[in-house]
Amino acid sequence: MFFTLTVLGKKSYTLPMIYEQALKPRRTLAQEVLYRAWCWFGLGALFLFSWMEPFSQMALDAFVARGMSAWIADYVLLPLVMFIRGILLVEFFGYLYHRWFQHVSWMTRRAYLIRKSQRYHWIHHMIIYPIGTIYKRAQEYAAAEKGIAWTWSLPGLLLAGLFLFQHGISIATVTFIAAVAWYAKCVISKCHKLFHVKGHKWAGSKYFKWLEDIHLLHHWDQRCNFTIVNPLMDKLFGTYLNPKEHQAELNIAAIEDAFTVSDMINWRYLLLEANPEEYAAYISEAKEHKKSIKKLEELICVLGEEHHKNPHDPEVKLLLKRAKKLESLLN
Repeated sequence: MFFTLTVLGKKSYTLPMIYEQALKPRRTLAQEVLYRAWCWFGLGALFLFSWMEPFSQMALDAFVARGMSAWIADYVLLPLVMFIRGILLVEFFGYLYHRWFQHVSWMTRRAYLIRKSQRYHWIHHMIIYPIGTIYKRAQEYAAAEKGIAWTWSLPGLLLAGLFLFQHGISIATVTFIAAVAWYAKCVISKCHKLFHVKGHKWAGSKYFKWLEDIHLLHHWDQRCNFTIVNPLMDKLFGTYLNPKEHQAELNIAAIEDAFTVSDMINWRYLLLEANPEEYAAYISEAKEHKKSIKKLEELICVLGEEHHKNPHDPEVKLLLKRAKKLESLLN
C-alpha cells in the first residue's frame, strides 16, 4: 500500500505506508510463539556448536588412529577447526547482540546498560547516518561511541575470558580467540564502516555492493538484515530482506530525508518511552548533525497523514503532539 508524501514544498514521492508497516504486528500470536521458539532453539544450537562442539575432536582422534600424524591433527587441523568455530561464534553473537541488544526490543526496555548500548546504535541510525544523501559520505567513518567501543568490546572480552576459563589455554583455544578478534575487528567492523564511506577500495565489487544494499535495507527497516558480511543468519531466522525484492525501498532510500520504517520505530521510542537522559542525548546530537532534524519534519508529515485517516487514535495524536513539541525545542 502506498501514499504520496510532500515535504516542505519539495517534489512528492511515493513510499510505503510507514506507520502501519512499522507498528502493526507482522504475525499472529501462534505464529509469533512458533517463530520465537525457532529463534531461541536455533541460536542456542549455533552457540553450543561454536562453543563446544565435540565432533571435530572425535574425527581427528579417528584419523590419528588410522595413521595420521598427531602433529598434523593437533597443530594444523584442530587450529583450523577452531578458527572456523571462532568465525561462527562471531556470526552468532553479532546477530544476537545487534538484534536484541542494539535495537528497540524487550531487552533494551528492561536494563539501563542495554539501553545505553542501544542509544549509541540509535544515534548511528537516526543522527549520524540516516537514510538519504548523508547515509554514505566521502569522509572517514564517524562512530557514535567515541574512543573504545566498550558496548561491543566488553561483551567480547567477557566471552573470550569465559571460553579460556572453560577450555584452558592451548594453541587451539588461542587460535579460537584470535579468529574471533580478527573476524570481528578486521572483517565485520571494517565492512560496516565502509558501508557508510564513498569511494573506498571495495566499491567496485559486486559482492560488496550487494552487501551494501542489504545493509541499506537494515537502515530502512531495523528489524531486518542484522548480519554484515553474509546474510545466512538473517535467512535462517526470518529477518532477511532481499535487495532484488525490495528495489523500491532502495530507490526511496536514495532520496534526501526519506522517512523509513526504522525512523518510525525509533521516533516512537524517543517520544513515548525514552528516559530524560536519552531524550537529552538526542537533542544534543541532533543540534550537532542538523540534517537529521529534517527527519523530524518528515515524522510530523507522516503522523499528520495518519491522524487525518484515524483522528480518534490516541497514540497517533500523542505522537504528533510530542513531535511538534520536540520540533519547537530544536528550532
